[in-house]
Amino acid sequence: MGSKKSDSGVLFSRKQFLWLLWALVLLRLLLNVVVPLMDPSEARYALICKLMTETNNFLEPKLIHDGVLMNFEGKPPLYFQAGAVACHIFGIDLFAVRLPSTLFAAGLLAALYGTVRRIRDKNVAKLAVLLTLASPIFFMYAGMCMTDMALAFCVCSAVFAYMLFDHETVPRNKRLASIGFFAALALGMLVKGPVALVMAGVPVFLFVLLGKRWGDLKHHAWLPGFAVFFLIAAPWYILMQRENPDFLYYFFVNENFKRFLFKEYGDQYGAGREFFRGMALLWFLLSNLPGVLLILIPLLSRAGRGKLAEVPRKQALADDLPLLGFLFITLFWCLTSRVLITYVLPTVPFFSVWLADRMTAWGYAGRERFRMALKAGLPVIWCVTGMVFASLWIAGNHWVDKMPGDFFEDVAATVPEGYFYLYRKVPYSAYFYLGDRVIKHADEPPEESETASRPYYLIGTKREIRKYPLKGFRRPVMESGVWTLYAPSE
Repeated sequence: MGSKKSDSGVLFSRKQFLWLLWALVLLRLLLNVVVPLMDPSEARYALICKLMTETNNFLEPKLIHDGVLMNFEGKPPLYFQAGAVACHIFGIDLFAVRLPSTLFAAGLLAALYGTVRRIRDKNVAKLAVLLTLASPIFFMYAGMCMTDMALAFCVCSAVFAYMLFDHETVPRNKRLASIGFFAALALGMLVKGPVALVMAGVPVFLFVLLGKRWGDLKHHAWLPGFAVFFLIAAPWYILMQRENPDFLYYFFVNENFKRFLFKEYGDQYGAGREFFRGMALLWFLLSNLPGVLLILIPLLSRAGRGKLAEVPRKQALADDLPLLGFLFITLFWCLTSRVLITYVLPTVPFFSVWLADRMTAWGYAGRERFRMALKAGLPVIWCVTGMVFASLWIAGNHWVDKMPGDFFEDVAATVPEGYFYLYRKVPYSAYFYLGDRVIKHADEPPEESETASRPYYLIGTKREIRKYPLKGFRRPVMESGVWTLYAPSE
């Protein structure tokens, strides 16, 4: 991105921009409360936040897996610690465990806006923020109990800090931006580990390499930067290894190396999802809708196609760190088949910054037709996204068995005392909503369990009960969608 100020027309006034942001914040917080937890991943992380709150053990994330309480060593603790703090403040509920993702998303947008406004201008910054929020994937994960938005915040903040470092001329500001870069990388190590260093560090390295900016490295705050990095990131790894001697090997070798190379990598918490190599490209296109469609605008006219060919590709890469960011992250994840759409979440802010800058430089952001389309299209996109979430809420217990939270809440209210045995394997959301009233067990029918001698209510899906008929159970007490609650045996 260059430093030349744009002279584009104002897309949104300051008042309109703030109203849109507040409306989206309120919509996102509302959806945080009403949409049930999704099994397995979101409910698993919510359970970790809950157990951390109840045990006050902020060092070791814990999880109930296959009926066994164990340490969760698949992810560092920063998101879970933030969720536990929120639970201590607001109580253990959906709002608290999802709040950190919303705050990380807000922090990311603030870093994006502040960086782009300083390097370009406020109109490009506004457009970049709105294009980021236009992504339904970004909006969705801005309020889910997952580590992905926290990782996106760290990766993007590190890259934005380096953009400021490259732009600043005042030594003090340059030094602060450099330290900010190291601090963001350290937080990434506490969110998801070394993948944060790769996703943020390699685009910066390519930016320096292609632009021949080696002379700028002498202006880095190397000693303070590394000191900040290790003071933030190292203590938890050291303490965790001291309490769990096998932790470092499992986390770095199994979770961060073998995971992306081998189908069987020794996962302790369930199998990863397999797709095909190159799937990340499709995930990128889906994550950045509808922004990617705006690229078609210049292609529709000869003048627009001429603008696309004006800047040599090598120069464009050398001068555009956001472009390097979303290209590298997408290509990096194309190397593995074990990739989810959330892995390319950091590409959304990077692509939005690049697209906002390009549409402004090409003169499209200042055109009345473009502004009208954006003003009309963004609310439609957000309304559709809200309707999708509302549909999930309404159909929660009817959507197979992945969102049973409303049913479990009704069960807890209907049966104030007693224990619950879930037919076959226990979903993580049951532990979150029903707590220690769930009889822990692995994947076996009730009659084969050692705990089946205790009086208990039984919960199962209709599909499970058809496949494994009940023995000795009486009437159903409650039904909701695919789930049924049965009274105890006499």
